Amino acid sequence: MMTLLLALFAGQAKPVFDFDVRSGSGLSLTVSGVPVVSSSSFQYYENGWIKGYYSSNNGGQEVKRIDPDTVGVTFAGADGQATGKILYHREGSHLKVHYDLHWMGDEPAEIELGAGLIEAQSLQAGTLNLDGVAARSLRGHDYSGPGDFESRRYGHDAKEFRFDSPLAKVVATTSLPSTLFDARGYGQDYATGKDIWWLGPMKLDISKQTPVQFDVDWLINPTQVESPKSEKVQLVTTPVPDALSPSERIPILVPRPTANQLTFERTLTYTGHFSWPAGHVRFWEGDLVSGLSRRFQVPKIDPSSPPIKVDGGVSKLGLHPGGYQITIKEGSISVLGEEDEGLHNGLRRLVQLAFVRKGKIVFPTGYLMNSPKIVWRGVHLFVGPEALAFQQKLWNRVLLPLGFNKVILQCERTQWDCMPNLRTKDMMTKADLAKLFEYYRSVGVEPIPLIQSFGHMEWFFKGQQNLDLAVNPSVPYTIDPRKPKTKGALETLWTEACSLLKPETLHFGCDEVDMLGFPLKHADLMTELWKLQMPVLGDIAKQHGAKMMIWGDEGLAPKEAIDATSAESKEESAKRRSAIPKAAWIADWHYKADTKPELFLPSLQLWKQEGHVPIASSWFQPDNIRSFGLAADVEHTGTLQTTWAGYSSDEKAMEQNIDQFSAMVLSAEYSWSSRFDSVSKLGYDPAQIFRDLYYTVPRPVVARPGYSLYAGSKQSDLVIGDLKFSLGEPIKWRSVLTAPDAPSTWEMTVSGKGSHLGFALNTMNKCPIGESVARVEVSFKDGKTQSLDLVYGKHVRASDDVHPCTFAETKNGISVFEVSLADQTEIKAVRIDATNTYAGLALHGMLVR
Repeated sequence: MMTLLLALFAGQAKPVFDFDVRSGSGLSLTVSGVPVVSSSSFQYYENGWIKGYYSSNNGGQEVKRIDPDTVGVTFAGADGQATGKILYHREGSHLKVHYDLHWMGDEPAEIELGAGLIEAQSLQAGTLNLDGVAARSLRGHDYSGPGDFESRRYGHDAKEFRFDSPLAKVVATTSLPSTLFDARGYGQDYATGKDIWWLGPMKLDISKQTPVQFDVDWLINPTQVESPKSEKVQLVTTPVPDALSPSERIPILVPRPTANQLTFERTLTYTGHFSWPAGHVRFWEGDLVSGLSRRFQVPKIDPSSPPIKVDGGVSKLGLHPGGYQITIKEGSISVLGEEDEGLHNGLRRLVQLAFVRKGKIVFPTGYLMNSPKIVWRGVHLFVGPEALAFQQKLWNRVLLPLGFNKVILQCERTQWDCMPNLRTKDMMTKADLAKLFEYYRSVGVEPIPLIQSFGHMEWFFKGQQNLDLAVNPSVPYTIDPRKPKTKGALETLWTEACSLLKPETLHFGCDEVDMLGFPLKHADLMTELWKLQMPVLGDIAKQHGAKMMIWGDEGLAPKEAIDATSAESKEESAKRRSAIPKAAWIADWHYKADTKPELFLPSLQLWKQEGHVPIASSWFQPDNIRSFGLAADVEHTGTLQTTWAGYSSDEKAMEQNIDQFSAMVLSAEYSWSSRFDSVSKLGYDPAQIFRDLYYTVPRPVVARPGYSLYAGSKQSDLVIGDLKFSLGEPIKWRSVLTAPDAPSTWEMTVSGKGSHLGFALNTMNKCPIGESVARVEVSFKDGKTQSLDLVYGKHVRASDDVHPCTFAETKNGISVFEVSLADQTEIKAVRIDATNTYAGLALHGMLVR
């Protein structure tokens, strides 16, 4: 009986570690809530890395939870060549993983198998042994550059990797010799912005006759950690007469103007009182007055002040469309624009020139002229249920002031009437999409609908719909132009879209058409389908009186561009380019980060030589944006900043992919100015510029009093922007990595009455972007409460994390932000509970004003 009870008790015991497996990201393993393994992956490729056959990162796998301790994974490549199974099984302190990998191709292949991307932060405080031999320190990670792989290795290939750290003893035992190398700062996408070590065999030979069997055994012995505890503290409350003192910083001019003869020493005071000698200036209220009210708490108009004489309008300045000139003198402002677009841009720039001096909103005096080097300046976005409100905010606050004039909206995921079986609640409604297009036109931006109409048509085949029109119904990805119904289906869809949206340009997609569902050797088949589909799409554009636009990769072969060359040979790429109707717009996308602009010229030149109009389309890497933008200036073509931040366009997706959105600042800079400076020489942080524009709230123009709240004795003052904090002794929250004895909850008794509560804080350790690190609850004396989740990357970062927060300003490793309080009720207490086990929040001070 006792044996049975012990067995039952053991069966209910909490596992010593947790693990999960997901399609696309593989294994994740946590110890005491701390990530130890963040992901795993494998990929099949042609010998010598000539071509990739299958990658678990995007190939899709079927994941099945067999029981709480066992997960099974099966996969099959789109062409049926790469297949296999993976079994994950937890036994006490062990996680045993078995790979059974097969290859049905006629020629042998190779596999790179990343058994685990290990979180360096979690184990770097310990030591490492490889097959019983001590390795170098885990903390140091300064390497020489792109060719430094050997220096990144932690020693010879081994079968046993033993980490002995304060968090846990972790032993990874592999059945075949494996490599462990430091991927911190490594020049690969999977390592960007991450502190990870890569573990696994880098090259496994596989063939039809010789499958691959591979095992890894993760042994986890956690260190005993103390139970969470709570403590209370009485914060010191100190009156601060200048808790908010408007910053008198001179504005940073982004993009850099063509000519700048402004002086910020002699200024013109904004009074709100104007006269119009030549008639009222169009767009004045919508662009200037509303723009200033977003930045400042604008004082009431003083009717007794001398009126500012305002002159403005459209004029033939000899500038590129969108250019403008601003002249500010004592008592007068003149804004002249090249076409309506230029007048809009001039007034929006005038808003950005305003700053505060001695309690007044002022403008510098002098002359400023700006003429865009590149006329076609666009961004690529998606749609979704929240896209209407989000994109209006994004453009009003950021993209219009930066001078963009085109938007490509990827809108296949809309509730189209002609496809009722595909409509879901997470799609955008037609009514909202029409309103969004109307909004763009109202602010002088051309909206271009993008509906994938060849490859990348997973949306069209969702829920096993329309499979009869797929090239490969078992891998429904590309629509088949050989099927008689294909043309009619696309014509019906585009007729509905054009009737609703009335676009001037139609983007049909057509990138990576043969990525899935094609046999290995398929160049002839792909070209045959391409030659059938291009005239169909050209006719659709012609029927609606619109220009045709597509992505360009399928029309380029290796050595014809720096990357993104999907055609297998120059012969095939030439055939495909010749099938595209002349004068089509080609979104020529290339995402490689390279400092040499000349490497981006060949594809732009090739498209132009063949009678098409290329648009240099970049992604978020700074050197990619700079070099491609400079190449676009040389070839007198347009620029497009793409985003790939999920299929739904909203603020959450933006915050999770903030690098892609702050990259728009760089795109605007190089498109307008074509300055040759490297990103590090621009004199500003693009992410900070984006944050300031998007999250701006109206700020007072005169000093406001408040109360500083801190623990212990005052350590220093911290002034960030217009806020002044008195910092005390840091209050630290529990972290199983760095502060295991600290409490998980602090209850802080405070006093102070105001409309805003500010925080000055950081964390001891880095966390994934978007992870909640703590929950704040503010209690008021009238019994009401207000709560807030503190999110890593939005409100706070680690003291050694150099990236900016999206919602906070950072200085000296401390992040500062404010939240609006519900009313002027006096605060009674603030309680902060840690919501993860390892961040280690540190509060340096608070501010009530």
